[in-house]
Amino acid sequence: MQTIYPPGPRGLLPGRALLSFPREPEAFRRVSRRYGDLASFAVGKQRFFLVNHPDLVREAFVTKHESFVKGWGPQSGNTVLGRGLITSERALHRQQRRLLLPGFHRQRLEEYGEAVLRHARGLRDRWAAAGEVDILAEVRSTTIRIIGETMFSRDVTAEVPALGAASQAIFRRFAGRMRAYAASLRRLQVKSNEAGARARAGLYDFAVNVIAERKAAPGTDIVSMLLAARDEAGEPLPDIQVRDEIVTFYFAGHETVSLALVWAWSLLAHTPRAQALLDAELDAVLGGRDPSYDDLKRLPFTQAVIAESMRLYPPQWMIGRRAIEPVELGGYRIAEGETVLLCLSSLHRDARWFAEPDQFRPERWAAGIEKTPQPFTYLPFGAGVRRCIGEGFAWMEATLLLATIASRFHVRSETLEPAAMLMLAPKGNPRMQLERRG
Repeated sequence: MQTIYPPGPRGLLPGRALLSFPREPEAFRRVSRRYGDLASFAVGKQRFFLVNHPDLVREAFVTKHESFVKGWGPQSGNTVLGRGLITSERALHRQQRRLLLPGFHRQRLEEYGEAVLRHARGLRDRWAAAGEVDILAEVRSTTIRIIGETMFSRDVTAEVPALGAASQAIFRRFAGRMRAYAASLRRLQVKSNEAGARARAGLYDFAVNVIAERKAAPGTDIVSMLLAARDEAGEPLPDIQVRDEIVTFYFAGHETVSLALVWAWSLLAHTPRAQALLDAELDAVLGGRDPSYDDLKRLPFTQAVIAESMRLYPPQWMIGRRAIEPVELGGYRIAEGETVLLCLSSLHRDARWFAEPDQFRPERWAAGIEKTPQPFTYLPFGAGVRRCIGEGFAWMEATLLLATIASRFHVRSETLEPAAMLMLAPKGNPRMQLERRG
């Protein structure tokens, strides 16, 4: 009996798919517009189901999440992230999340906020004498320093160039492994694999050094907390598990915020109305002084700028889940081994949920970033049991960084074009001009 699939594009050329899939968010948006909220297509022997409706998102990522594991992209990441929080499954993931949650309680976020503000002021002061900056590189180096101090109690200033280069090498390697036919491509990716292996070794060495430091001088950071933790049998976590968590938190903790800020500055540069509203809020709340953690609740438009940036350009633009058993979704049967995809770049720009979906309108979040038109239509940090544990940290960090810089500078830039690999980053190395506010 022939299997019935949802409608979708047919006859994808294997060669073209091999080279480009899945790096085109707009292509997924076109598929959803043409074929509906549940579409399917095949690349080679692999079958994909593309969802683009909140009810289907809830079904796949919440009510039936036990029938899925993380998709093919993150699963490939096991070679670097090991069994860290992003890549682990089932009981291990639940244990890790339980152990790590205390590190993100409100009191801890307030402590982290002091470090964020100190590094934000340092970035602002470095920019004071600059007329033009490599914006992504500058912000990325700052967020790496913040993660080093808050999560690992380590000053990583001297290590930033090596850490930044390693993460970019790994991102490039992940992007290659995300492609269809990745397994058959790996033997052709010798240069990429060699660079990735060197980067992985460097990150592992960094993690091992952090573990040694925290064993010698325990603190209140995430690593010290993990080293002090005991499993259900009363045994400490293996060092290799702590190592994997360090590498995971390093990756998850710096790139998302960096990209959200760069897109926000680019969008503000081309939206004078939004820039004027941001200026007005910062002037009214801060009155020329530096922001503090306590100002967060008084900066709703600043936070809305970040929210709207991640709506239009979600750093993690694609989420995948692979079925581990037959499961029904939207009235169709998904077989074991088949993959459900959620393209946030499509969901976030759907006119059914967001008026003028392609326009940068931070004021749409006036009721608060948690007030979406409908649940499961705005998911920059994922959904369900896999929702990002560091979401609160990321909102705090991005808002305080933006407020600190935007209270003193306007940023001017050319229109940036997205390059969708593992993350939705701007193409090239965008440079932006700084203008002191009057």
